[in-house]
Amino acid sequence: MLDIDGTLIRFSGEEILPSEKVRKAIKKAEKLLHVGLATSRPYSFTMFVLEHLELSSPCIITGGAQIYDPIKKKVVFERLIEPNAIQKIFNLARKYNLTVVDDGRGKIGSLEEKDIKNPTQIWIRIDDQQTLDPVFNELSKNSTISVHKVISRFSGENDILINHTESTKQHGILKVAEILGIETHDIIGVGDGYNDFPLLMACGLKVAMGNAEEDLKAIADYIAPSVEEDGVADVIEKFVLKH
Repeated sequence: MLDIDGTLIRFSGEEILPSEKVRKAIKKAEKLLHVGLATSRPYSFTMFVLEHLELSSPCIITGGAQIYDPIKKKVVFERLIEPNAIQKIFNLARKYNLTVVDDGRGKIGSLEEKDIKNPTQIWIRIDDQQTLDPVFNELSKNSTISVHKVISRFSGENDILINHTESTKQHGILKVAEILGIETHDIIGVGDGYNDFPLLMACGLKVAMGNAEEDLKAIADYIAPSVEEDGVADVIEKFVLKH
């Protein structure tokens, strides 16, 4: 299971695709096992990567809130943020003068509470990084949501991503394993960011990219070359094609 941003591709634009070396390695791996994505991106920002790689296995999208089946071309599992949590999130956003910029449903921009309906995730933009930890800590007190620091698609620094408390990449891995009829210890998880902790912790083989957060590297079984060095191709060559 592969994260996208910082793992499959460099996080420098929504339309960036995996390198040809990585794409070819994935095609070889697919002949031997399932290859899926595990991303915080909603479907609208994941579709072109899925189509480029021509994947056929279930994929974790919107941070674990949805499982997408590329063969059926539809979401086969979904868990939404609860309404009372939405109100608390917006109250906190107003307190710190923050902007909600994504609801996981395709609504992008400066969103108000009235704009949000059945969100799969809520993305809060953090322009002043000094507010990051206070906001993160306050949100983390709410037991109905899971909160992660993620690299901003707007500034390149950290933003905050919120899902239902049972909508992490770990929960996504459990669901994918159930769908495929496999054990989680037979899954390789590859990631680079804070929100990939649940992904790696759920998998039998934990792989952190060379450009990963140091805390993620600390729990990894293997540290791959960086995304700029096509680290995913290295992982496939080492743990899939040579076995």
